[in-house]
Parts: sequence; C-alpha cells; structure tokens
Amino acid sequence: MTLLQKPAAVLGRLVHFGRQRGVRSVVRSALRWGGQWLLGRLGVTSYARGSFEYDGRWVPYFHHPYNYTWLNERAVETALALEVLEEHRGKDVLEVGNVLGHYVPVGHVVVDKYERAPGVLNVDVADLALDARFDLILAVSTLEHVGLDEEVRDPLKAGRAISGLKGLLKPGGRLWVTHPVGYNADLDRQLRAGELGFTRLRALRRDDTRNSWREVSVDDVWDAAYDRLVYTAHGVVVAEYVAAP
Repeated sequence: MTLLQKPAAVLGRLVHFGRQRGVRSVVRSALRWGGQWLLGRLGVTSYARGSFEYDGRWVPYFHHPYNYTWLNERAVETALALEVLEEHRGKDVLEVGNVLGHYVPVGHVVVDKYERAPGVLNVDVADLALDARFDLILAVSTLEHVGLDEEVRDPLKAGRAISGLKGLLKPGGRLWVTHPVGYNADLDRQLRAGELGFTRLRALRRDDTRNSWREVSVDDVWDAAYDRLVYTAHGVVVAEYVAAP
C-alpha cells in the first residue's frame, strides 16, 4: 500500500514528525509533497518528460504511479536498473528485492524475504544458497534494510550479504546496487570507507525545490539527508562490482 492509501498512518506520521521537526517544517514538506504529487499525476512534472545526466549521457526519468516514482529516488534508480537489465537480456539474472516486477514484466530470478508474489523466492539474502550462477545480480534500494529493519539488528549483515552475492556471480559477472544515502548509517559508513569491495561508486543528488536529480561526486553525497516523513532519499549511491574473468 502507498502512503495515500493509509490515511490513519499518514496522520500518525505527521503528528510524530511535527513533534520531532516542528509543525512548520512538516507542513512545508507536506505541501511540497502534495503539490509535486498532483503535478506528477497530471503528467506535467519534469519527470514525465525530462531526463537526468549520468555517466556522460542523458537518461529519461522513470515515471510510474506505483509508489509515485516522480517523488523519490525510484525516478532515477529504476531508470538505470532497467538499462542494466536490458544490457543483460537473455542472460542469467538475479534480483534481490522484488522491485522491478512492479513496473515491468520480468523473467529473472527474484528473492525477497518478506514480499509474497508469484515467482518470488522468500529467502533471507544473507542465507542465500543457490546452485545457479549469474551474469548480473542487482538490488534496487533493498540491501539497506538488511540487518536494520529486522527483529535483531546486525550492522554487519548487509556486508555479509554482499559478500555472498559476489560468490554467486559467474566469471566477469556484475553486481549492481543502488543505495539511498542516510537510511542506514552503518551501510553508509562501510560504503564510504571502501569496506565492501565494490569496483566503482557513482552518486546522484536530489534538488528538493526543483524536484530534479543530478550526478555529483561520491564525496558530495554522504551528507544528503533521508526524509523519513515521506520516505524519500536526497542522495543515491550506485555501487558496482565486476567479478574476475
């Protein structure tokens, strides 16, 4: 369910964050969110027709009503993930977290600990044991929940999961991950310190006023705040690892 389908939950969040951040700040955020939501539904937001620059090329924003992608990081990370998926058409692909299937038909293997859907394996990614090996493993804003949004918190669990995923790659295979900065401070720190062994990091940052994204250096993204009121990241890191041939 989306935020607008749970009015009682929305009201509770407004009250909670009003006490935490101040009523004026929350009202401003809510009005901005509502205005941008309406523009997106009408198809007049820049996300319906615009693009963002990434790695020297222009990529169209991904605009979809599910989870209102024009209001959050889905606008950029889903666009990039679908590009990567297309590059691996016909190859062996594993997706961690049932994300892309909400937007396009998928035929690859999907694992998600909690979300029950046809074709989705309900397995903890940290305990994943598969005989298959993959040309591409991708995770769209999923690994930040591992070890954090669970009954037992474990700040090192996401790192162990990433190590395990690397072991499921074919020679020359690619692990591609998007990470919303500010949601999981432990994973932020590990990525920033280079502890997780990724081959390359790139970053995108959101301009909240213009509701647009631009690529920035990785050093310039770590102070981007995650807005828990409206579940929106203002910075995204794209992390890639390529296995040895």
